[in-house]
Amino acid sequence: MKKEQNPSIRQVKIYSIVTLILIIIGSGVSYWTAGRIDFYTKAVMHTSEVLQRTDQLYSSILERETNIRGYVLTGNKDFLTHYNQSNINAELLLTQLQGLTLNNATQQNNIEELRGLINARVRTFEATIGYMNENGSLDGFLDSTKANNALQGYKMIKSTVLRINEVENKLFRESNQVLINNINALPFIVGLISVFSITIGLVTFFSIYQYNKAQLLANKEITLFQEKLRDQIKLLDDSNKELEQFAYVASHDLQEPLRKITAFSDLLNEQYSDKLQGDGDLYLNRITAASVRMRLLITDLLEYSRAGRVDPEQVKSVNLSQVISEMLEDFEITIQDKAANITVGKLPKVKGSDTEYRQVFQNLISNSLKFAKTGINPEITITSEKASQALVSKYPTLNKNGNYYRIKLVDNGIGFEKEHADRIFSIFQRLHGKKEYEGTGIGLSITRKIIEKYGGIIYAESSLGKGSTFNIILPSTET
Repeated sequence: MKKEQNPSIRQVKIYSIVTLILIIIGSGVSYWTAGRIDFYTKAVMHTSEVLQRTDQLYSSILERETNIRGYVLTGNKDFLTHYNQSNINAELLLTQLQGLTLNNATQQNNIEELRGLINARVRTFEATIGYMNENGSLDGFLDSTKANNALQGYKMIKSTVLRINEVENKLFRESNQVLINNINALPFIVGLISVFSITIGLVTFFSIYQYNKAQLLANKEITLFQEKLRDQIKLLDDSNKELEQFAYVASHDLQEPLRKITAFSDLLNEQYSDKLQGDGDLYLNRITAASVRMRLLITDLLEYSRAGRVDPEQVKSVNLSQVISEMLEDFEITIQDKAANITVGKLPKVKGSDTEYRQVFQNLISNSLKFAKTGINPEITITSEKASQALVSKYPTLNKNGNYYRIKLVDNGIGFEKEHADRIFSIFQRLHGKKEYEGTGIGLSITRKIIEKYGGIIYAESSLGKGSTFNIILPSTET
């Protein structure tokens, strides 16, 4: 069952996430509010500019009216110069107002109406100026109708200008109010987010403090546990030494009576075999065979008990090619009897013991020779290669960052079914009866114990009737 996570660190994570979310929300809201402030500031300034141009236009209209009156009353043509300039200024201001109010259809209509009224007024002024230039006075030109029309035209111009200003003043008030609201809201929003962030930050700090406090207590518990574990390991090591000593003494003491049983069985067989009646000879042979098997079993058990112990003084760099070469020389007669062909490729250097690796490959080769197919010469091939990272990563007991070699021993024997691939390495496990094949069922167990002792693994691949492949993965001596 997965250990439940420390509540304090969970709180730290939750508070940190909430703080981050608040900061993001606050930044988003602040950015949005700042955008609105910028937008409505520009809107207020735009409206102010329209009102300014409208005031300038109205001033230009009044100036034109004044210049016309001055010219009519005095005949001074300087007033006409100012009048013409007023017309130019008015046309320019009208064009500017149209450009500033392109997105406001109401104002566009108002400005067009104003332009028409101004042009009508200008035509009246031009007619007055023309008559004045020809006759020197306005006698006979003015009448009550023209005077009323002129007054009405001026009033309409003034009314239209006021209407334009009214629309812009309304827009100005609305934009200005929204601008003020956003400006007032911005400090509140930022302040609120800051208060939340500071509060959660303090809570986070407190949670971290609590977590660190709990971590210190946990570290103390871990230290105590490690000390107890070291003591337990020492006790276990002492116990293993005692068991090994016991196994050695037991095997030594047990072999003595076994030797006597074997010796007396041999004497009985030599001196009294002709006197044994019924099944006596069969029973005697069974006693002898059982005592020999018992002696072999005791020897293998002693080797198995010693296989797992690591003696630092015996660990060194081992040349596997040399170990196997020397082992095959001692195995020469057996190999010749079986007419076996053993091919050994280039093998690496690994850490361990010459004697134990000799025992490993002796067990494996003996196993392949023992389970050879009847009537077919045994073929055994031993090769090696660098173990891939993917292969090493498949086995949790191996260091994923380490360098390993993969050594393969392939034979053409009888093989075994895939479901027995792990069972063959268990102690006393046999896939065949004692009458078919000799052995105690301990050899491959000892082999795996030695390989695992030096930081490696061994596994088998096979299918019935198609030979076997034993894979050994061992750490390289290279750094």
